[in-house]
Amino acid sequence: FTLLTAVCIGGLSFGQTVFQSDLSSWASGDPTDFMGNSTSIPSADVTEITVGATYGTSMASLVYASTSSHRRFTTQPVTVTPGQTYKVDMWVAAQNSGELRTNYYDITNGNVYGMYNPYIDVAAASSGNLVMISQNVTIPAGCTSAEFIFSIRNTDASTASFGIGITIDSIAISVTTPTPPSIKKIYDIQYTTAPNGDSPEDGNVVTTRGVITGIIKNGTAKHSFFIQDSARAWNGIYVFNTNDSTLAIGDSVEVTGTVDEYFNTTQIGFVSNITVLNSGNSLPTPVMGSTSSFNSEEWEGVLINVANAQCTNNTEGFGLWSLDDGSGVLKADDDIFPYHFSAVVGNYYNVTGVGHYSFSEFKILPRDINDISNTTGINEFSKVEVAVYPNPTSGILNFKNVENSTINILDITGKTLKTFKTSTNNISVNLNSFANGLYFYNITDAEGNTVATNRFVIAK
Repeated sequence: FTLLTAVCIGGLSFGQTVFQSDLSSWASGDPTDFMGNSTSIPSADVTEITVGATYGTSMASLVYASTSSHRRFTTQPVTVTPGQTYKVDMWVAAQNSGELRTNYYDITNGNVYGMYNPYIDVAAASSGNLVMISQNVTIPAGCTSAEFIFSIRNTDASTASFGIGITIDSIAISVTTPTPPSIKKIYDIQYTTAPNGDSPEDGNVVTTRGVITGIIKNGTAKHSFFIQDSARAWNGIYVFNTNDSTLAIGDSVEVTGTVDEYFNTTQIGFVSNITVLNSGNSLPTPVMGSTSSFNSEEWEGVLINVANAQCTNNTEGFGLWSLDDGSGVLKADDDIFPYHFSAVVGNYYNVTGVGHYSFSEFKILPRDINDISNTTGINEFSKVEVAVYPNPTSGILNFKNVENSTINILDITGKTLKTFKTSTNNISVNLNSFANGLYFYNITDAEGNTVATNRFVIAK
């Protein structure tokens, strides 16, 4: 009783308490403070325990053993302040297994659910003994009446010291001022030296920021998306299955969720908050590279580009088609935009998209038709044929029919290494200072139009 009093006094000292229950009032087999309209757990799975309560005379035992779904145990409607953050203090226990998280049910704005907090492993936190756990819930704008949700799953159905399932002894909900989150760079979440590619933040709740570069629509409500904070390796990440369908490419967002290695794909899941900081931002410049170079961990979630890559297979299955610029195959997938039915085997393509990993394969995900251009016969843009030779070269690269043009030499990351302005029809450029490897040239005319682009190899 002393500890509960301290909780209540603390709540009143630092913020107004808007809800408080020690689960000691029951009627017709249900706790009278709970079983609100958004409750989904049956009354039969909510049991009053009258022995062992620390606060009041009773506790509630909640049972739902599934790990693939959850059940909601909610308060009766509570008067709340729009935009206010509330701290939910819970005295709970679980013996062998049991997970719990919190959320709100917005009655004012049409009975809608918010974003759930991450699950807390109650069994690991309590080892069968009552402990206090806390989560913050932020009420949306315009909401003045809400039910607070306690979502449970993975409970132990065997008899434990406090009965079965997750035992709740008391709950106090009070106004709080949340501590501003520590913002973690995407690079610090993604970069790893682990052989299996797992993030060093795997399992941790993080807050990060980035610009949305691509969106995967999973029906009308569930959307997943990619964010990126610079045009470099390790600087993009996948945000999985959120409830916000209003997000758009170019939105700068702050995301809080749990880092999860889902079948070796680094993602942020169990998202508890998404804040749009501003919209209409320019996207990071796609990193240019060879098809083989993007078959690696560091390009997950990063905008990438391959040039003059041949379609070698358009019937890979599951919406996949294959690209190869001579360095090795990179799969393109239809998670965002389907194109495999249009891809022509033998044709060459420039493809931009988001790097991704799923079903044990690295991929590029083009986002719309603007990300794909057929470069077969690209030199037809020019009145005369541009010739570039030899390829491979030992250091001297010759260009024919390039009068009044600009020639850019780029590395596989898309960085411009050298630029040549031409005043004559033919020019030879000296690349002896370059190391062996794969490079690209890009030729534009006097008006800035692309005349030709392709890869070449330096082999001394």
